[in-house]
Amino acid sequence: MIYDHEIIPQASAQPNSFVGLMALYESNFLKLMELIPDIQSYKNNQIMEAAGEDNIYLSVFERTKYTISFSMTYIFESQNGNYLDPNIKVKVYFDGSLAEVLSIDEKQNKNELMKLMDQNKGIINALWKKNIILNKWLELILDKNYLVV
Repeated sequence: MIYDHEIIPQASAQPNSFVGLMALYESNFLKLMELIPDIQSYKNNQIMEAAGEDNIYLSVFERTKYTISFSMTYIFESQNGNYLDPNIKVKVYFDGSLAEVLSIDEKQNKNELMKLMDQNKGIINALWKKNIILNKWLELILDKNYLVV
């Protein structure tokens, strides 16, 4: 078995390369499985909590025999109502042990992550950036000891 700490996507292959991207997908999968080990059984919305931290909301929007697709986000309040940030949509491939970012909500005005992604329009570069965001966010969530309630 490969453990996530053994995968360093930016060192295992050139950043913005196909091989690096696949290593990143694998790292995302391992982090998600550590964070949410029973994700295959999720059918509806879940909340992740950690002491002193904002809740993270998981919402499943598609499920197949070998995949699950869901969004992960914080919900923030503003004068104009609630907004979701970063609202990352993720697809997990259980048969391939991979997790990729489908999208990061581009509708949110306050999303600084989108500014980073827009710096380079190449498809591998864009995929790399989206997935490194998920990878680093998952590291933070794991470090903060979030639990699904």
